[in-house]
Amino acid sequence: ILTEEGYEVDTASNAKAALELLRNPGDFVILFTDIMMPEMNGIELVREARKVAPSVIPIVMTAFATLDTARAAVKEGAYDYVLKPFSLSEIKLAVTNAIERHRLEQDNARLREITELFNISESIAAIRDERQLLDFVLQAALERVNADRGSLLTMTPDGRALEVAVSVGIDAEDAKTIVEVGTGISGWVAQHARPLLVENIHDNPGVVEMSRRLQDPSFVCVPLERKQPSVQELHSSAVNLPNVLGVLNVNRKRGGRQFTESDLKILSIIANHAAAALENARLIKNVEDAHLATLQSMALLLEAKDAYTHGHSERVRSYSLLAARKMGMSEQDVEVLRVAAPLHDLGKIGVKDNVLNKDGAPTADEWDMIKKHPILGFDVLTPVRLLTREHLNLVRGHHERMDGSGYPDGLKGDQIPPATQVIIVADAYDAMAS
Repeated sequence: ILTEEGYEVDTASNAKAALELLRNPGDFVILFTDIMMPEMNGIELVREARKVAPSVIPIVMTAFATLDTARAAVKEGAYDYVLKPFSLSEIKLAVTNAIERHRLEQDNARLREITELFNISESIAAIRDERQLLDFVLQAALERVNADRGSLLTMTPDGRALEVAVSVGIDAEDAKTIVEVGTGISGWVAQHARPLLVENIHDNPGVVEMSRRLQDPSFVCVPLERKQPSVQELHSSAVNLPNVLGVLNVNRKRGGRQFTESDLKILSIIANHAAAALENARLIKNVEDAHLATLQSMALLLEAKDAYTHGHSERVRSYSLLAARKMGMSEQDVEVLRVAAPLHDLGKIGVKDNVLNKDGAPTADEWDMIKKHPILGFDVLTPVRLLTREHLNLVRGHHERMDGSGYPDGLKGDQIPPATQVIIVADAYDAMAS
């Protein structure tokens, strides 16, 4: 009946044979089974079938139409129930309804997949910090394809090797491995800029030879490719950059399953978004570094006017970083000091040279002018978007004192952030030492 209606049908003489069919790759949508069968009945078959093929839709048929069997079949996941003797119209209706349910489930799954990938791409595009970006990409990739082990390798500046940037489930020693382009699986993917899906490595002798102590028989390896160079890049040294920025490796699918073409497609989409975001993050970092270098050059020019202050900002940064690390301060605070310390005296650009370089003690008016330089520095740097409130507060507060006798705001004690306390001491120490 079903074949004549245009459906492709495979049959099995018993439940065990049916499970074998379901275990093999195929596009089975419906499992049509009797209930009363030898060795394994239909209810048990439905239960086991849902384990090996969760998407299959079971329909049971029986002449023993008791309420208990109906409940048992539905409890185990049966979609419909057909009574013997059945009519042609009943079979057609049951199958048509099951096919429609399958279509709706597939549409919903695709919609969820598109929504999830869209959300991932939105999140990737919003991250500016490279390490945070790579962490998010790897975690999103693992979660999306239900895997427990993976790594993300980035290309070294010379384009000759890959090094592990972030990893999950990888031994510490393996995470330090440097992979030369062209060697190993990741190196092959980087060299050829082609993804690699291996369902079972033991069926691929060539891949076995490339692998290095690979623990998982099934894996996916995807390159993070640069976009095509722009017109500006074609006329610059940027065209010499490697075409592949990194490689995403995903291993150990949960439940011991094999990775599929669908997994490869998902990971390729994530890798494409990750490559674009990584390029943007590095470009923004380069622009920010150039902007910061310009500001630091301004500070150095100010110092060059006075032999006593020459090199002051750089020494203050060195002392501040040494102290912060010795005190066990957070990496975030250390980074704030690294960026802001060289800029702490930039406000002196608004103080007259004859006041800054005056021999002898300044007058009261001159001292008032000097005391304004933390506010001037704060105001000059406020429009700089790469500087946060923490950077700006450090510039403004580097002449505060723990007893409240400092300037410009008279802060004291815990009102002064820890990073600012560090630069206060470093600045005073260098002033006395010079």
